Amino acid sequence: MSNDDPFAEPPGPDLLPEPKHRLVARLPDPDKAASALADLASAGFPADEVFVIKGDEGIRRIDPAGVHHGLKGRVVRAAEKLALGPELFEEDAAHLKAGGVIVSVPARDPDERERAENILRVHDPSRMRYWGSLAHEDII
Repeated sequence: MSNDDPFAEPPGPDLLPEPKHRLVARLPDPDKAASALADLASAGFPADEVFVIKGDEGIRRIDPAGVHHGLKGRVVRAAEKLALGPELFEEDAAHLKAGGVIVSVPARDPDERERAENILRVHDPSRMRYWGSLAHEDII
């Protein structure tokens, strides 16, 4: 994270994998994301564990078809589409292309998940999903 950009990108690998024990929300714009990050920090969520996916770099890392990440990227995305449905990655990329932002917050236990969910709800998410270790749940 640079001093000019308050948003921390998820660590590698370059092709974003399915998250684990995280609450992921699509927020409408960078202002809502910045406000959500401030509220999450105030609630005790470590800034270095809250990630933001945005803009062209976010779209490239989501890479809905895996084409920018070679054969391995295509195989990974094909397998994930079978498990998760074909539209998830395309919808995330379209959300970023339209100027939206995706925020990913640690949710390792029910209390942490509930606190993150309550904070993110205030910031007008269009979609929120909890990712466990082997399952996911749509919240909004």
